[in-house]
Amino acid sequence: MNYNPTDLIEKTGLNLNEKSIAILHKEKKVHPLSPFDIHEVAHLFTNPESYFFRNFSHLELIKKISTEKTSIWFAGCSTGQEVYSASLMLASIKNKMLVGTDLSKAYIDKALSGSFFVFRKSEIKSLEKYKKLPQCHLNTNKNKKSVDVTFSAIRKEGISFDIHNLMDGPYSKGFDVVFCRNVLLHMTIGGKKKALCSLKDGVKVGGILILGDTDPHIFEDNWEREKYQNVIFWKKKW
Repeated sequence: MNYNPTDLIEKTGLNLNEKSIAILHKEKKVHPLSPFDIHEVAHLFTNPESYFFRNFSHLELIKKISTEKTSIWFAGCSTGQEVYSASLMLASIKNKMLVGTDLSKAYIDKALSGSFFVFRKSEIKSLEKYKKLPQCHLNTNKNKKSVDVTFSAIRKEGISFDIHNLMDGPYSKGFDVVFCRNVLLHMTIGGKKKALCSLKDGVKVGGILILGDTDPHIFEDNWEREKYQNVIFWKKKW
């Protein structure tokens, strides 16, 4: 089955603009789009922006509530920097499971490589705090204004990455924390509704859901709105 742009909007839930649709039309002439091909071309119409410790206060909340065997799903993780940031902050937590998923195979491949070029001063400063950890390797470049960071022992640290479409339901169920920021704002109204259902279904009873500041609120009896410092999150009561 081939997808036209309307089908793609429905299948991804994304609010695709004219430029994105034009790129997809061009791509379609070369290669017909099947359901599996959506993951192959998703980098053409999604935003790859991500960096280390991007949502530091949210990561502090995750650190506060994490215990042994904590499981966290980072939905729409892009190239994985936030997943790796969490792994550094939770380095002392044993048997943790950090799962990063994204619609784009290209982004997930980058995340799995564990290698990044970092030039933001704030990122470098934060990463340097963890340079003594065996899984984090920092190499300062000749200009001394950027670093190459490489992560090793990914599986040992409980990190995994996979492609996933939020329109297909939750990646899995029973997570202590589901983290999804800067994703729903790019979706249609229908896409947001469907994605939010997938995210909620991924949280175990007693677990929490962390969304973006502009994302829809949850008006359901089994969800309670809570706050930690300046972070708003949702707790699943039953």
